[in-house]
Amino acid sequence: MNLNIIDINNKKVDKFAFDFDDSFEINRKVISQVVRWQLSKRRSGTASTKNRALVSSSNRKPFKQKGTGNARAGSRTSPIWRGGGVIFGPTPKNWSLDIPKKIKKMALMHSVVYKIQQNSFTIIDSFDLDTHKTKELLGKLNTLKLSNKILIISDQENDNLILSSRNIKNVKLIKSMGVNVYDLLNHTSIVIDKTTLDALIERIKS
Repeated sequence: MNLNIIDINNKKVDKFAFDFDDSFEINRKVISQVVRWQLSKRRSGTASTKNRALVSSSNRKPFKQKGTGNARAGSRTSPIWRGGGVIFGPTPKNWSLDIPKKIKKMALMHSVVYKIQQNSFTIIDSFDLDTHKTKELLGKLNTLKLSNKILIISDQENDNLILSSRNIKNVKLIKSMGVNVYDLLNHTSIVIDKTTLDALIERIKS
């Protein structure tokens, strides 16, 4: 499969030979497992309530057992009392899942191939920006006819790209080592330079 390489002004300059073709079968189950793994690691699991053993209160019996006309009570920490403990409330929990490295790597490879098959990848020769102004990068993205959620992948040490992209809504900049399944699927358009694409393919094949 040959992919077009364009410059920042949307002019075709070269072709990129991609080893995978349209007959490559995407394993959606593996991708789904890794997305669940990523999202589970984001959960803090810090929701917590105090049960009757943790509530700070006296252990003294509120009133005598008989003769008051009230329902009998042995402690103010009882869940049926105001200020008492909570029954079956949430406690801190670790939500993270364990997945083999082989599955993570397979899911990343299948996600890259899937997005390329969907024509979501835009390959450019390099990110040549004259200034760090957000307006210039927005103009370049419009020239490339990109919209919605955009993922920019670049290993270049380009201060203009870093500064101009950090203040644009729905635009995220990462390096090839930071590429992950969730970000690939969560963005409509993916922009990557040729050198970084070589590094990414080397990573998913190794």
